[in-house]
Amino acid sequence: MRKVKNISALLLITVCVVYLVSISNAKPFAPSLKVGVLVSDTGALAFAGPIQRAAVRLAVRDMANSAEPVKVDVSYVDAGDTEDENKVAVRKLKALDVDAIIAPIESEAAEVLAKQNERNPVPIISPASLGDDLGSKDSKEWLFRLATSPSQDIFGLANFIAKAGHKSVLIAFGPQPQNRSQLKSLSFALVIRGLKVQTSPIKEVKTIAKSKPDALVLLSMEESISFFGALPDWVEQVPQVYLVPSNLGDYSSFPWAASLKGTQALSPKVKVGASFRSELAKVLGNQSLVGPRSATLLALAQKTYDSVELVAQALLEGKSLEPERLRAAISRVEVDGAKVFDKYGFLEQTEYSVLQYGGSGRFSQVSLFSPN
Repeated sequence: MRKVKNISALLLITVCVVYLVSISNAKPFAPSLKVGVLVSDTGALAFAGPIQRAAVRLAVRDMANSAEPVKVDVSYVDAGDTEDENKVAVRKLKALDVDAIIAPIESEAAEVLAKQNERNPVPIISPASLGDDLGSKDSKEWLFRLATSPSQDIFGLANFIAKAGHKSVLIAFGPQPQNRSQLKSLSFALVIRGLKVQTSPIKEVKTIAKSKPDALVLLSMEESISFFGALPDWVEQVPQVYLVPSNLGDYSSFPWAASLKGTQALSPKVKVGASFRSELAKVLGNQSLVGPRSATLLALAQKTYDSVELVAQALLEGKSLEPERLRAAISRVEVDGAKVFDKYGFLEQTEYSVLQYGGSGRFSQVSLFSPN
């Protein structure tokens, strides 16, 4: 009888040991992830670095304290200012074995990232507007854009102009490659919507002054100041003038400022709550977020914060850090019941602020526009 009891006890111990070993080997899912950030710490975009770091810090804190907490470990690497520096930065970040990467805010650096992500890829989230043709066919499916692309903005403007009922449009364009790319896209978008389109280099003021369009679209950068200075009276005679974001500015100090009255532009709408703005200022040492760049910087901060939050949400919903499964989970993420990304990784829904100049040479938001 004692022998039977000893055998039973031995069997019970064996079963318990096997159970405990199986539990230890199961490696249950843990809600934690590693995010790499290619941040601008040097060069012309260095002003954005502190803003992005502050936004990520807030996101890490909030994800850890949420109802379904996710522990986020962050690695920062300066994106660099040249192609060689970009490549070194990407290699450094990939060597850290991160689960997802927040893309640099400059298209050339993001292109390097997209190419080098083809081997052992991980999801890339972009908080800033980047070129439409980043990466090869194999790498595109790993890139998700939380900001509208240049083509989305141009086609949004074309929809806005067409819905205003204009019949003819003159596009005055600057010499930069970006302007010529915009010209091609906008001309095509307007023509297929039935509008007559004329184009002219912005410096050919005599040719422009002879035209009588229903609407003028200005695609340039700093050349806009010279243009308005040369043709202030003519601009006032054009029924409607449209600008792109690179032309937006405070022109109140110029003698021709009043001629801009009624001029409109579209700017991607980014909702930045008062609470987020306040918390961001605290993290930045109570820095006052005002000035010409404040709206752009706040939008970048919000999108950077959203990038971290989105990956954490995808991790919780997909319950896996395996790159392909995490990528698939990101592609399915919804906010307020609506998908964030389309099948190509672009924003599914876009909305724009309609900005309009008053007689003072300054602009303000007058309405919202959705081209969807």
